[in-house]
Amino acid sequence: MTFSNTPANSLEASGIGPSSGSAKYRSRLTSLEIWVATVLLFLLLILKWFYVSNQPWDSDEPQHLHVVWAWANGFLPYKDLFDNHSPLFQAISAPIFAIFGERADIVMCMRWAMLPIDLLILFLLFRLGKSLFSARIGLWGTLIAASFPDFYFKLGEYRPDLFWAAAWLLILNLLVGGPLRPRRWFVIGIIIGLAFAVSMKTTFLLLTLLAGGTVAWLFGHFIPSTKIEGVRPSSQTLLGIVGLVAGATIIPALVIAFFAGHGALNQLYYCVIIHNLGPSGDQSNLLLARMRDIRFWLFLFTLGGGFWWVRQIGDRASGQRRLFFFAVVGFYCTILFSFWPLISKQDYIPFFPIASIAIAVPLVIVAEHFYRFLPPFVVPSLVVFGELIWLVSAHPPLKDTNRKNVQLIADTLQLTHPGETVLDAKGQTIFRARPYFFVLEQITRERVEQGKLLDDTPQRLIAARTPVVVDSHWLTSATAAFINQNYISVGSLMVLGKRLPPSENGKIEFEIVIPEKYAIINENGLLAGTLDGNECDGFRELAPGHHQFVPNGVTNSLVVLWARAVQRGFSPFRPGQH
Repeated sequence: MTFSNTPANSLEASGIGPSSGSAKYRSRLTSLEIWVATVLLFLLLILKWFYVSNQPWDSDEPQHLHVVWAWANGFLPYKDLFDNHSPLFQAISAPIFAIFGERADIVMCMRWAMLPIDLLILFLLFRLGKSLFSARIGLWGTLIAASFPDFYFKLGEYRPDLFWAAAWLLILNLLVGGPLRPRRWFVIGIIIGLAFAVSMKTTFLLLTLLAGGTVAWLFGHFIPSTKIEGVRPSSQTLLGIVGLVAGATIIPALVIAFFAGHGALNQLYYCVIIHNLGPSGDQSNLLLARMRDIRFWLFLFTLGGGFWWVRQIGDRASGQRRLFFFAVVGFYCTILFSFWPLISKQDYIPFFPIASIAIAVPLVIVAEHFYRFLPPFVVPSLVVFGELIWLVSAHPPLKDTNRKNVQLIADTLQLTHPGETVLDAKGQTIFRARPYFFVLEQITRERVEQGKLLDDTPQRLIAARTPVVVDSHWLTSATAAFINQNYISVGSLMVLGKRLPPSENGKIEFEIVIPEKYAIINENGLLAGTLDGNECDGFRELAPGHHQFVPNGVTNSLVVLWARAVQRGFSPFRPGQH
């Protein structure tokens, strides 16, 4: 890709409409337009104040923050605990995380910490739209993206994908914002390496850029030009390639050297690359199913419309840059669907903003043609207002949706001490180590079911004397059965304990698997009696094996429960009341 730095900040240069003072007026942002845009942006920030607390947590957020906790407490991801993401963003988040300490609302705190990255994304998006088209397209494309519910709520989460998306937009800005000399290629390479250190999904971003560059190079020759264009020397092209490759290797090489120096390079390779490939399945049927999604064929529309439009410009270099952009928008989903094994909403985070710029192009063109009857920002502003209504109606900002999540962390902190383990699916409790190495999500479960991973969770629970478990549908059947036999719900958590069977001849027989200090209780509290032949009216250390309890008097609904849960007011008879 070789694009010159020909200015393209006005739709007047596109050849659409008369080349006159009126065209110049239409492309200029008005004071009223800037005021309306500012009000809309302010509304989005006000809504964020509520959504930081009330937007439902994505399960990835505590998973990422559990890894950040590990960095902040001297553990080494991939070696001491599992993570299937590149390490850079979690590592640089650790100092901020450490400032907040152990607190139940840590997800909300770290969501606020993402605000500078959110603003950077919007700024880079505006710069991209302004550089390629006009300030108006940049402004309203940015607001359309910021108000789109799926993108807005992802901006409100704590996740590395946002830093990754900022790197992506910076790469696009560098590619279309100036002459591609060797020094610029080197900087682009550094940002690409940075993106890889944040997410391996950068792979399909590079394929998308390659597809867009190929289209711009092939079809750019069919764009008429009224300007004399120079030819870039082959030596400059070669230096550019060398600079790109050299820049792209710096940060990944440092990451690799760090983990190799700590004896964790093989673990890094498995967790970040091998594990994410997922179980091998019928990829051809999967691709055929994805091809039924209209987004797979989006390139037909963006390339068709984009090529027709850029042919009107009369400036080949500017037309190539725009054609490159439309190709990147069009091929993004095609390449994502073709090469990525598992697709989730966060994979579209780099796509939503550039698609919004592409949507803003025809909206602004149509609006500017009717500027004599209506201010040119009215049409795109109506789209933004519609998105805001959609956003608020889909997720009422005052609806408290995270009370259970916050309570789960608060109860964990109240019940457990640093150094103790808690079994959860993906790190929901954030501040405690997990006894089982792998996170219990789709890829892990499929590998276990196929016999490619050993699920020794029950043995790990016993070895670590894990006192607390978070129930989850991701647990394997064997692990779920073990937990149901040896743990009991006390509200948001399950703790060591079990309901005792009815007495026979005044005696109650039961088994203990995980040694700990227990108490025998009923709905009225501690129960006195004879435990294993000795008087017991409180708490007792119980070893693994068979035990016998003879209560003082006749009673029903007995529970043997982890002593600390009893001492701190947790009860299976009144779950959630303590």
